[in-house]
Amino acid sequence: MIGSIARARRHGARLILLASLITAPAATAAGAESAPVPPGRVTEGALFWRTPESQALVPAPLLGTDVHMVVTGIVGRARVRQEFTNPGSAWTEGIYVFPLPEDAAVDHLRMRIGERVIEGVIKERAAAKAQYEGAKRAGQRASLVEQERPNIFTTSVANVPPGAAITVEIEYQHAIRYDSGQFRLRFPMVVGPRYIPGTPAPPSSGGEGWAPDTDQVPDASRITPPVAHPSRGPLNPVSLVIELDPGAPPARLESSYHEIQTTPLAGGRYRIELARGTVPADRDFELVWQPHAEAAPLANLFTERKGGETFALLMVTPPAPDALDGARLPREVIFVIDNSGSMHGASIDQAKAALKMALGRLRPADSFNVIRFNHTTDALFSDARAATPQNLALADRYVSRLHADGGTEMLPALQLALDGHEHPGRLRQVIFLTDGSVGNEAQLFAAIHERLGDNRLFTVGIGSAPNSHFMREAARLGRGTFTYIGSVTEVKDKMIALFGKLESPALTDVRLELAGGSAVETVPERIPDVYLGEPVTVALRAAALPPRVVLRGRLGPDRWERELSLQATDAAAGLSVHWARGKIAGLLDTRRTGSPDDEIRRAVLELALAFHLVSPYTSLIAVDVTPVRPGSADLHTLALETNLPHGWDYTAVFGLGQGATAGPVHLALGLAALLLAGALGVVARRTTKA
Repeated sequence: MIGSIARARRHGARLILLASLITAPAATAAGAESAPVPPGRVTEGALFWRTPESQALVPAPLLGTDVHMVVTGIVGRARVRQEFTNPGSAWTEGIYVFPLPEDAAVDHLRMRIGERVIEGVIKERAAAKAQYEGAKRAGQRASLVEQERPNIFTTSVANVPPGAAITVEIEYQHAIRYDSGQFRLRFPMVVGPRYIPGTPAPPSSGGEGWAPDTDQVPDASRITPPVAHPSRGPLNPVSLVIELDPGAPPARLESSYHEIQTTPLAGGRYRIELARGTVPADRDFELVWQPHAEAAPLANLFTERKGGETFALLMVTPPAPDALDGARLPREVIFVIDNSGSMHGASIDQAKAALKMALGRLRPADSFNVIRFNHTTDALFSDARAATPQNLALADRYVSRLHADGGTEMLPALQLALDGHEHPGRLRQVIFLTDGSVGNEAQLFAAIHERLGDNRLFTVGIGSAPNSHFMREAARLGRGTFTYIGSVTEVKDKMIALFGKLESPALTDVRLELAGGSAVETVPERIPDVYLGEPVTVALRAAALPPRVVLRGRLGPDRWERELSLQATDAAAGLSVHWARGKIAGLLDTRRTGSPDDEIRRAVLELALAFHLVSPYTSLIAVDVTPVRPGSADLHTLALETNLPHGWDYTAVFGLGQGATAGPVHLALGLAALLLAGALGVVARRTTKA
């Protein structure tokens, strides 16, 4: 359960109370009217807002998204085209909160109005917002792209004329992930509802979401877009095309969660598109390709020459370690499972199946415990117990009885699982199974940083739209890995791959040594531990690359090193922004180690402005200089609804009395209940008199 009372709309939309609410499965967003549509049909929006100025119904803008990606080796370049169409007779401003990959380097914005194209520019966030608001008041068409989280962005489009459309194009760069012999490209499509803890605070962030800003999540209203009830049918259609150049014919090429059509092209390339043309934005898209064993990448280097400098992306896959069964340290494994309302349905089934598989892999020398959390937290045992058949049977029954409801109070579970101590002579691993649907990521990251000790934290993302930013960053801070399970059918294969990481030694103390004292800036500055099947990935910036580098580390008890030539390279555009995006992430990470906020802000601003990147302190703004809205015409601000992630249960997340339903909806349902009670009372009195 999301667990936060939503606030009324800031733009003055008024809830329309209908008698039909008595029999409706749940109410729509505050201030909205809509009619159900047949399941499976993408409606592109059917939301109406009643405005206090005219007391007329104003239809929300319709949204369609077209995605085009070009992938060369391990580098992907994407263009996301969002078309905002105004179906009504009033001038509107549309606000859309949407996800992108957590490592996306967003560097271009274009606003298209008919045949005209206005290029966006990067500005300091406050200045970009002020320019946008000024253009909005002046009747100029304008668009603004802001970053809320590394994986959550907001597009605002002002002065969409009646019956017209404005198209916003966003471009970003990111690296394709390689793990366990497979490349995986992910494109998220929906921001799942987030749990918002804390006490409501005075509005400060200016968002249009269903949750109020709180003392723990001061921008809650910016990351909680309104969610359409599933009875209205799916919204926000997405089309997607990928041009893939894998470098060698893959042994396997498939989509994990969508039907695709694949067309071979010249030069060993492939065109991949959605088989149905469009799909609703309600789950992550994932494309997976596996090279033949002889073509598996042991070392790749891609370079870009820009502005007199060389930018590079180096990927090296260490060899699998020798078996160390005889010398393996005993393990203490703490399993943490999320059974909050957002996990209801398929997600809790996936999590329970994964946990039971993991319990079955424990050895007699291991010890374990199971912690579960929603708005409360408890553990199977008071402390870790030996993995005896009796204790494992108790754990199996404990897991079987779990069901999903309530809020997502993750902090107590993290604090209970991470004891903050050192454990000489044993390996303590924490396996965290959750969808990560929380808004207080910063608070949770701080807890991991403070309480990690020598623990290793492994996150397992569950469901159709997990919070990948939280899951990956928590695993990075916890010196572990992130595994994503999007379907029950994936549980076995994904968990077997995770078991390989848990049961094999990691490559630790990894460092990159440069020949000849070359001046090279690397990202990340400190290379994290690398687990079985994972590559070492480093971005570099230099006036000229050195002729060779040496990677060194420890693989279990043994020293490991590999010398690499940096001469033979593959060209790839956009590596400069990829390097800058990673550098910015590293600077922001220093907040946890006490670096002054003003110094971090200055450094991030300098990089983001130089490389034209959206960041927490910079935004992209595009303004058409010609005013189009008459001064006498009102402008209606409308937050676009999103879909509930596939497999989620609306009632479990936004159920009455559970703290997740919008306040006005509570009022509507409460009134409906009173009306129903009154009607039953009248019937009862009449029956008594009869």
